[in-house]
Amino acid sequence: MKKIISLALVSIILLCSCFGFSSCGQETLVVYTEAGFAPFEYVSDGKIVGVDVDIMNLVGEKLGKKVVFENVAFDTIVDSVSAGELTNVGAAGISVTPERKEKVDFSNEYYTAELYVIYKATDASKYESTTTDNVTGVYWDSLAGKNISVQNGTTADLFLGDELAEGGTLYGTEAKKTGFSALASAVADIGLNVDVLIIDELPAKKLIEGKSDFKCAPLYYKGAEGEADEAAVDTYAICVTKGQSELLKAINEVLAELGEKGVQDLVNKHLGIAD
Repeated sequence: MKKIISLALVSIILLCSCFGFSSCGQETLVVYTEAGFAPFEYVSDGKIVGVDVDIMNLVGEKLGKKVVFENVAFDTIVDSVSAGELTNVGAAGISVTPERKEKVDFSNEYYTAELYVIYKATDASKYESTTTDNVTGVYWDSLAGKNISVQNGTTADLFLGDELAEGGTLYGTEAKKTGFSALASAVADIGLNVDVLIIDELPAKKLIEGKSDFKCAPLYYKGAEGEADEAAVDTYAICVTKGQSELLKAINEVLAELGEKGVQDLVNKHLGIAD
């Protein structure tokens, strides 16, 4: 009798758990992110907030689902979304690449940023040049022989890999890459074990905010004779598990409703910039 009662209780608990945990996965949308990439995702008062968080909360409203954000290592997000077991969506300032498109589906792109280089202010003369845009920038070739840090799995990581490979600007210069999981750790290591950090514009500016011993500038490809220099750019999209057409449609609808201005308004809000 006790065994029958116990089995019945287990069944009830499992059933309640099923409905409590999003009706067996139907009511909760678990979003993987990496909360060290302000203003797109960061921690404030113990909560993950940011532009991508706002966007995905709007998606949750559209789908009638509660949205839960999980803070994970950036370089695990695409593979986790591809597997589709723990999450079906990743929102973390993710760039579209051919390799990633083989694993996941992407939303429409919603933000484009330049890659920036962070360096010690005392080393500014080693890196800074005036580009054909008449701005202070850093050319790839000024990083020759340097120990260059990036966040693992980011577009900066991919760009740097190309430049270190045969045919790249840094090939054969003894330049090397150091990968970090956390951007704050990468910044703290500049001038100690690494020379510079490459990361997107807004996070770069946010990371050195209030730190007078650091500077940052946009990263450029030097133009050939008579050609303009080209900024290294990074464009963001949200990734979903392949076949999640309803989810992808909802994300694209939210992005369309926001438009470029709406996304920029969210960026400004999280940067503390008044309209």
